[in-house]
Order: sequence, then C-alpha cells, then structure tokens
Amino acid sequence: MPTITPDHLHALLASSERGAALVVVAGEATVVPADPGRGSGPEEALVITTRDAVIAELDTGANEEQIERLAQRLDVALDSLGG
Repeated sequence: MPTITPDHLHALLASSERGAALVVVAGEATVVPADPGRGSGPEEALVITTRDAVIAELDTGANEEQIERLAQRLDVALDSLGG
C-alpha cells in the first residue's frame, strides 16, 4: 500500500495555508499547515512536498490522472529513501 496517495495531494491542495506541506512522520503521510523546514510543524517530519510546489507542478487545470501520477512519483521517491 502506498504511503503517498492522491488523497494526500487533494488534502494539500485544499489547505487554506499557503505554506502547507505534505510530510511523513513515523511512516504516516499527513498535511501540516506550515513547512517544518521553516520552523513550524513536527521536527522529525520528512517533507515530501509543499502546496506551492504541487501547484507549480500541476498547473491550474490539473486532472485526476495528473494528480495520481504525481502521487505515484512522490511515493516511489519516498520508497527509494527507505520511507
């Protein structure tokens, strides 16, 4: 079962926080209101991507297929890190 799913990206995109980030903590992916690398959120979090990065990657007309492909790429990258 993948750690990063399209649902995670939908939650990230739906966040009202501009600095929101998708992170993995203890093997679980979650959306936090601010990128922990900027001094907020759990210190032990591995930042997978940010809301701004996903918006830039997908453009405003993203469809479900693009979101699914991005989720798969992020999940594969996480797996390659041993996540």
